[in-house]
Amino acid sequence: MLDPARLGKTGRIPAITWKSSQGLDQMGVVAGPRGVLFIRRDGHGQLGKLFIPFVFSPTRFGSWRAWFRCPGCLQACRVLYGVNNLRCRKCRGLKYQSQFERPAFRLLDRTYKIRRRLGKPGASGDPLPPKPRYMRWATYYRLERMVLRLEMAGCAAVSGLVSAVARKTR
Repeated sequence: MLDPARLGKTGRIPAITWKSSQGLDQMGVVAGPRGVLFIRRDGHGQLGKLFIPFVFSPTRFGSWRAWFRCPGCLQACRVLYGVNNLRCRKCRGLKYQSQFERPAFRLLDRTYKIRRRLGKPGASGDPLPPKPRYMRWATYYRLERMVLRLEMAGCAAVSGLVSAVARKTR
């Protein structure tokens, strides 16, 4: 996984090392103002080079954010994956962890994140922790309503899943 944010202010990315079946392999990474050059020896000792150009987008305060241009789909992407050929998440067909979860559990995970944001995560149905010191009351009340709504929908969906499993086992 390679992220252009790792360039930082130095403009350098350390060499990438990984374990392969032949032993320890290493890829040289040379960052320039227009992109990144990857240099690696293949199994026959030949040098393989791959240049990935940057795409820049403006930020809110007049600066520029660097993105990789995916060699596969030519879209701007933040992270490239792979060893022999680098591609974006969409080209590789990778999914986020939450995309494997059922919608009912995603709702309950969202309530857990809100509870954690408020200071003390608790189980569904527990009273919410008090308002954090610097949070506005309007924000706290909005999050409180959202937690109640999400917990009701999540519990209803989970009970539907449980009843469906109970019907199948009869």
